[in-house]
Amino acid sequence: MKKRLIIFLLLIISISSFAQEVEIGTIFTIEFKSIEQNLNFKIVSQKPFNGIIDDSKIDSIIKTKPKDNQIVGVFANGKFGNNINSMLVLISGLTDYIDYDLLIKLPRKRKLQKTSTSTLFKGVKSIEYWSYQIDKIEFVKFKTIPKENFEQFHFETKIDSTCIKNADKNIEFGEQEFKTHLELTVSEFENNKDIEIGKMLKYENTINSIDVSLGHFWSLGEGIYPNEKGFKFGNPISYRRYECPYFDGKTNYFFTKDDKNIKVVSFNWETFQESNFGISPKIKTDLNEKFNSKYAFIVKAVSELLGNPLDIEQEEDSGRIDTKWKSTNGINAYLFKFKTYNEIRLYIYKE
Repeated sequence: MKKRLIIFLLLIISISSFAQEVEIGTIFTIEFKSIEQNLNFKIVSQKPFNGIIDDSKIDSIIKTKPKDNQIVGVFANGKFGNNINSMLVLISGLTDYIDYDLLIKLPRKRKLQKTSTSTLFKGVKSIEYWSYQIDKIEFVKFKTIPKENFEQFHFETKIDSTCIKNADKNIEFGEQEFKTHLELTVSEFENNKDIEIGKMLKYENTINSIDVSLGHFWSLGEGIYPNEKGFKFGNPISYRRYECPYFDGKTNYFFTKDDKNIKVVSFNWETFQESNFGISPKIKTDLNEKFNSKYAFIVKAVSELLGNPLDIEQEEDSGRIDTKWKSTNGINAYLFKFKTYNEIRLYIYKE
């Protein structure tokens, strides 16, 4: 009996040493067996971390410098502005540039979902932050990226010439296009049981939109779209929008994998980055004012189509300003603006 117990314990230790999952509140080390031949890996250590990640104090949290075949990290609650949510910090010791696939486990969800990640560079902190809570993560695979793909980006200033070439696509132009697009979206949800993705792609083609889709699956949190009927989604399709010189945004289409029917259309507005070194100094002084005005414009535009916003209570610790609608024929809209940085998102759906 004692021998069986020892064998059982050895099996548990062996299995756990090759685990790929990391629970929230953990400092860990990933080690690669052979970088030259492949990137087979295992998590060689995990230690509990019950604090809040502070970006300015990462060195005091991750005290171990990664070896040249290791990545060290911490997955825990982290502070971004006044908001606290799930955060992942990784520091790579590998000379090669590394991409990796990551799955996330949301509360009350059985299946893990794929999420987007950033490339890892030797000795550079990589921070992934989610605006919602995550129970655990799972590292799926790692792969090396040729360095020549990044050399110019890191050592040369890259200018986004979009607003130089398209100065006429200003805020006035963008708001008129948004109203047209919003009216089309609401009309389609009102008058059709199913909206085939091809219909909206034809509209994007008529205005010469730029396809900026990620090419892989990414999901919406159930706080944004409840998906009560359990639809299976394909890879979202995204198109770029810009309103020079202030706003850079996207329109995203979330549609079912098999029959290609749109279930959610989203719009988002971020700050236009003049180059890879940041925004233009010319727009810094009135940027906050522009985002506040944009939010008010969107509220007015949506209300004209769906009626007055719902009377909801603002969550003090959410880090957002929220506005929601539900029309008499069941069309939902959820608009929010982050309090600590300039970004606005709008989601339209009919459940």
